Amino acid sequence: MDRSGYKQVKTKRGFTYSYYFSPPVASEPVLFFVHGFPGPSSFWNRQISFFKPLGYGLLVPDLLGCGGTDKPTDPKLYVGSGHAKDFLDIFDAEGLEQVIAIGHDWGSFPASRLVNYHPERVSACAFLAVGYFPPVLRNADLITRSPEAAEIFGYDIFAFMRFFTEPHAATLIEKHIDSFISLFFPESPQLWMDHLCVDGGTQAWLEEDKRARLPSYMTPEDKRVLKDSLLSGGLSAPLCWFRVQMDEANAEDDATISTTAKEVTQPLLYIPFTEDLIAPPVLGDTSMDRFAKGPATREEVEGDHWAVQSHASEVNDILLRWIQGLPAATT
Repeated sequence: MDRSGYKQVKTKRGFTYSYYFSPPVASEPVLFFVHGFPGPSSFWNRQISFFKPLGYGLLVPDLLGCGGTDKPTDPKLYVGSGHAKDFLDIFDAEGLEQVIAIGHDWGSFPASRLVNYHPERVSACAFLAVGYFPPVLRNADLITRSPEAAEIFGYDIFAFMRFFTEPHAATLIEKHIDSFISLFFPESPQLWMDHLCVDGGTQAWLEEDKRARLPSYMTPEDKRVLKDSLLSGGLSAPLCWFRVQMDEANAEDDATISTTAKEVTQPLLYIPFTEDLIAPPVLGDTSMDRFAKGPATREEVEGDHWAVQSHASEVNDILLRWIQGLPAATT
């Protein structure tokens, strides 16, 4: 991504955001790409290079705690309503009335809250890997420690999340950053089954400074950008994306969303990845079936959690067909 396209804005909450913006050609819509953990916005580089020549507007922020954006370490600052407010400030800075929101991984959480709190600013929404993220009714810590999840999926799907909320997690990841990257971006999904989704497995991997072969889609430059982004501000802030889900403040924040606002009436696209161990398609399917009240589309890709990069051409084609098929009023 061309760094010259990056801008900064200070939101009403007092945070300075870094974001990439390329204005639309003529009447094309603006695509609002919302990355997940560990970010940053350059995660979307294969989508940017595909959609920019087609004339679509592109708005791609470094989310709070990531990249060139401010990095507060209080998890309470990462509640959904806060992200949604920050997004509106970025939209207003660029004079954008509406966007097509596209979230991946944890990016689906703030993208969903944008829909919940400010539906008039979202003409359509797409969720990749992690589906529409409905408001939660209880502290996620109870969910991640429940034996029911392991019984349902056959493995400890939330094991790594519990480690990420430990006080020593940030320091340990920083100390063994190459080990962390090789585990979090595996060549084979089996690595996650053997380590990431095993109680204590992530910590043990890092403490032993294990390394694995990186996938072919991750170039040396991709790794350098990711590594620099994580180490420049440390991991304490990015890990707040996990910690906020374990904090009562998140459930309290979500409780302010009305029953009607939980429903998604805009056109919705869900792209699950069939080999995704930490965001199995059934989770997104369940939320879509329950909360999607407008036109809903589902197209799966045979890949793991990072298919946005490993299967970029296929993902981009699905997104493009869906966008082109949206009613004129939404684009």
